[in-house]
Amino acid sequence: MSTSEHRRPELSAQAIAACGVTLADGEGLESVSMRRIADTLGVSAMALYRHIDNRDSLLLAMAGQTARHSGLIPPPPASWQEMLRHLAASLWENFVQHPWLLQIVLGPGRLLDLAPTAELENLLRALQDAALAPEECFDCVVGISAIVIGTSTLALAANPGPGVHRPSRPNAVVRLNNDDDPGDDSLAAAFRGRGITCDASRRSLDFAVDSFLRGISARILINLRTVQTSPSAAKKEQQ
Repeated sequence: MSTSEHRRPELSAQAIAACGVTLADGEGLESVSMRRIADTLGVSAMALYRHIDNRDSLLLAMAGQTARHSGLIPPPPASWQEMLRHLAASLWENFVQHPWLLQIVLGPGRLLDLAPTAELENLLRALQDAALAPEECFDCVVGISAIVIGTSTLALAANPGPGVHRPSRPNAVVRLNNDDDPGDDSLAAAFRGRGITCDASRRSLDFAVDSFLRGISARILINLRTVQTSPSAAKKEQQ
């Protein structure tokens, strides 16, 4: 057997992060350590530190790798609506395929922004060009992120499992007080009895995103009318 056949794949930050992603997908984030990755790749732990500073840097590299593979925000000429929809769908797919990613995104004292700076800038500029103030643009990004993170957290907590595997049966929504019986024909009982599945959660996500985008459109119309009826606008028309 030739020497080349015995040669290991070239060690790099990308290769180390890819190994971490594979381990986390199969066994959870707790299984990811520099020692475990070194053993899996057949190298010494010290060899990893030539490419990755520490475990925190490794987790960020793993998150970055999943984001690069999905393309979070499409470039112009996509509309702001298309950008926000795509962002929501991409984040959802990332969280469902890599449940451990939520633990990295919601780190202590921080919210990790997975979008590359150029993509985020394109989205914020598109929102601003649509007549939103800068703070309103920021609220849009935080709002859509909160919708996806919240829905994903509920879905994955109720339907745990590695990777894309999820139980097919719904998990019940249980009432806090057993004595608080709403009756079998109540909407509350129907809601709790429906349970939570990934499919139902995705439907809830689409409904929430649609409603959120309609709200942004309404805000844009209000802003445009405010500009058109402002004293400065009236003065320009007189001139």
